[in-house]
Amino acid sequence: MALNKKIVGAMVAVATPFNDDFSVDYKSFVKNIKFMIDRGLSEGNSTLLIGGAGGEHPVLNIQERIDLMKVAVESANNKIPVLTSIQHTDYREIIKMAEAASQVGIHGCQLGPTYYYQPTKSDVIDLFEIVSKETDMNIMVYHTWWDGFIMDFDLLDHLVNIPNVNSIKWSHSDIGLFKQGLSRYSNKVAMIDNSGNHILSNIYGASGFITHLSSFWPEYPKSIWEALVEADYQKAKKILNGFKHEWMGWVGKVVKETGGEGPFIKVAMELVGLKAGPPRPPSRIPSKELINELDSILKKYGVPRNS
Repeated sequence: MALNKKIVGAMVAVATPFNDDFSVDYKSFVKNIKFMIDRGLSEGNSTLLIGGAGGEHPVLNIQERIDLMKVAVESANNKIPVLTSIQHTDYREIIKMAEAASQVGIHGCQLGPTYYYQPTKSDVIDLFEIVSKETDMNIMVYHTWWDGFIMDFDLLDHLVNIPNVNSIKWSHSDIGLFKQGLSRYSNKVAMIDNSGNHILSNIYGASGFITHLSSFWPEYPKSIWEALVEADYQKAKKILNGFKHEWMGWVGKVVKETGGEGPFIKVAMELVGLKAGPPRPPSRIPSKELINELDSILKKYGVPRNS
């Protein structure tokens, strides 16, 4: 299987904006995607992952997820690859979303093991084989080990040989196995680092990394990727030790107040002048104290405001 050379660079976990009544704000979704493209994101340095955890997919219904696919592809206008999550507990809904993704021109679909019922290795293989047989979509394996199911290399060997599977969103609780996985599969499929180990993963063959930061500061992850492409690891380290370090410390405080990824992404977007709205309940907007703290961090690092 040839490597998917479009899945490279900063893979942006795109937020789903909501109105004050918690309905999806599609107009702002369009504007936010165009904002990222206008600020330099394109095929070759980034991809967009819509309807993922950063897009609050667990609180979206199926029709909303499909509608977001359509709007995202139209907004991207072939300037940047768009991927989407099709994770669900019902395989029929997974297939429905994969078929919809194919129809509207989504480049690839993120799929992990079903959740709630703990799957077996055979269950995972069956799921990926069913989806592969029923659709023509590129499939990105999502290793959600924190949900209690750890994919060993025997299972992954099987998955990467399934037609349509051409990328892995990779992280692992064991750093040794994390490195082994990158070395083992990076010449077969595109490997996207989901652990925040940008430099290490690049050395071991990753073709990109997950980020929330492009949603409000597109130039920052783009600069990290450019340093990694040049193998200028000192430069990459300097960039990461700045804003990213303080951002992660702040995010750690937010997740103690409320769950999900929407709360912290959306605060940053709103502070720079983008419309993101509130997260859907039961997640909530972080405290005023934390919002003010992030505002100070953004000012410290000169994060541009969207006027």
